[in-house]
Amino acid sequence: MPDFLTKLPPEVAGVFMAMFISVLRVIYDKEDTKPMRIILEAGICGGLSLTASYGIAALGLDANWAVFSGGVIGYLGSATVRQIAMLVLKNKVGK
Repeated sequence: MPDFLTKLPPEVAGVFMAMFISVLRVIYDKEDTKPMRIILEAGICGGLSLTASYGIAALGLDANWAVFSGGVIGYLGSATVRQIAMLVLKNKVGK
């Protein structure tokens, strides 16, 4: 891990990781690489990562899981995270 990331709180590093990976993913996919799409996707993934870091803290897990969750969220993207969340909610509510 780059040295500057180790000096940041894990929650902030997770947000940066999510934003960075989501930008790379959108550019790599080559489907819709408009600058506004890239900015919005990075912002949404960063927000989801920050939310996940608070969930990680609430569960009592190590704060370094925030960096991992940021990477996963950035890689999957906001649409996939939304689909997964909806499936989990439907399964929990349906029981």
